[in-house]
Amino acid sequence: MTGRAWPFLIARGRRRGYSALLIPGFLREHGFLEATATPLDDLPTRTAATPYGTLVWTEHPLTEAEAHGEPRDEYGRPLVLLHGLLSPDGDPVTTGPALARTEATALTVYQRFLADEESFRAERSEPFPIDVAEVIRPPVTPPPPPARHGLAWATAGVLVAAGAVAAVAWFTSGSDTPPPPPKCGPDVTTPTTAPPSPAATCLRDGATVTYSPPPSGRH
Repeated sequence: MTGRAWPFLIARGRRRGYSALLIPGFLREHGFLEATATPLDDLPTRTAATPYGTLVWTEHPLTEAEAHGEPRDEYGRPLVLLHGLLSPDGDPVTTGPALARTEATALTVYQRFLADEESFRAERSEPFPIDVAEVIRPPVTPPPPPARHGLAWATAGVLVAAGAVAAVAWFTSGSDTPPPPPKCGPDVTTPTTAPPSPAATCLRDGATVTYSPPPSGRH
């Protein structure tokens, strides 16, 4: 797939130390460029993953013609360009042609820098197309919705209220157990074990007594 590559350049001048001279135009801050794009130690290129994309860079020692004079700083150190690209859309498939392009851009910017090192301000680069490997991201499972605590408490309240209503209804409607008989009166003197009908019951000293009521209906 086609992505974007943004050139960058880090270099020192004859008097000024290393700094970013060309910055990818979409960046708001570029401190990570100087921290990441360090000298290669005899490697042809380096690649690093950054929060802003894939960084690829190489070194280019200046010739006398490119430096328009002595290609060394005031301490005799060679002038070396650290140039490359930042690809926010994925890893570049090939880097050779892209780095040749950033080298040409870096030389143009660096010559402007050498002309007035003290007042030079970093320039912002424009992107160019580059083939990048497609980034395959794993599917993301959305998190479960948050628990609706208010509804849960309301539901619990309804259940508690329903339980309370049921309890009141049970007490008010009675149960299968009949109420205890009344206490025996003074005229109940002879308990019967098989009284003739009609019969009545009453409690005497905690015991249930069955008896035949007198004709007058007195107990």
